[in-house]
Formats: sequence, C-alpha cells, structure tokens
Amino acid sequence: MVTELTIKDETAISSLDPEVREPSTRRIDALMFETLQRTAIEVKVSVADARRESWAKVRPWALVTHRFVYAVPAGLLERPPVYGAGLWWIHENGTVEVRRKATINRYPEPLPQGVIQTLAYRASGRRNSYDAGVDDAAKP
Repeated sequence: MVTELTIKDETAISSLDPEVREPSTRRIDALMFETLQRTAIEVKVSVADARRESWAKVRPWALVTHRFVYAVPAGLLERPPVYGAGLWWIHENGTVEVRRKATINRYPEPLPQGVIQTLAYRASGRRNSYDAGVDDAAKP
C-alpha cells in the first residue's frame, strides 16, 4: 500500500466543482496493489468531509484503478458518498468490514507517468516533484 498520491486531472472536469482548490490535481490517501488489481482508498473521518465528495473529485483516480473505496470509522456512513464507490468500515480493533462493494472497473487506464515516477522514487527512498509537500507537515 502506498500512501498519499497525487494525480493530474488531464480533462480538468474537477474545475467544475467549487470545493476543489486545485482543479488540475487530485490526491488520494492510499493506493493499494493486490496482485494486478489497483484500489484507490480515500479516508473520511467526518460526515461533513464525506458530504464534500463529488464524482469530479473521484474521477481521475477512478479511471486508473479497478476500485475506488472510502474507508471510514465504523458507523460513520451507511453509503459511500459517490455512486459506484465502495465503503469499508474500520473498527476500533483494526478490523475492516466491507459494507458496500465498489463497482469494478475491468479495464482501467494505465497509471500516469507521474504516478509511476512517484512510486519509483518512493521505493528508492527519494522524493520527486509529484511528492512535493506530502511529507512537509512531518518535518520539524
């Protein structure tokens, strides 16, 4: 599992969403690889945060992954904020309960070069321009 990745929205459909501050980029909390299947995971910890979700925000990652899921504290949501997304409840003991399965994208587009480059840089212990700002909050 790789945390905090950014993708560029080449069609900039997200610019139609007033909640999106940078219409050309979208960040997810984690990208999980299970054999050849890619799952985008977005973590939500409040109902208010989940209400701000939209297809325009999800779309760039939904196009390049097999599944898009929301991981939330158990009981926070009964349905995923965006149609077609999955919903995973995370219980206090760490167990994951699949509340709603995501619609499978059988033929996702390839991962963009920038994402692949970020994965390679992280594997080597270095950062690249796509990673700028991801770890800055953790620095003293």
